[in-house]
Amino acid sequence: MKGHELKIENPSFIATEEILWIRADGTEVLIQAALGMPYQLPDSWACPVALSGVDERYPDIVGESSMQSLHLAMRLIRQRLGHLFDAGEILVHPRDRTSRWDLTLLNAIFGSV
Repeated sequence: MKGHELKIENPSFIATEEILWIRADGTEVLIQAALGMPYQLPDSWACPVALSGVDERYPDIVGESSMQSLHLAMRLIRQRLGHLFDAGEILVHPRDRTSRWDLTLLNAIFGSV
């Protein structure tokens, strides 16, 4: 299987974050960012990653080490959520709609790009 197509079945997601996306037309989408447990390949590591509600599950992110694959997967989530901000979309906490996400919070949770 080619690296860019790599996806293990039924990954064990070890970290999640829920965000409510309020679209311009008023519809609401619950986003769940999820990072999986990195797993070893013959000469590298891979990390499952998903952004349900936006792009769903991505191909597993490959790196030289477990730490790098995990870091790259988190950066992918940060980058995709940043694209929503760039498009003027509104993201809020699901349990407190008055608490809007901003770039400071995004960077605090997912790191800056």
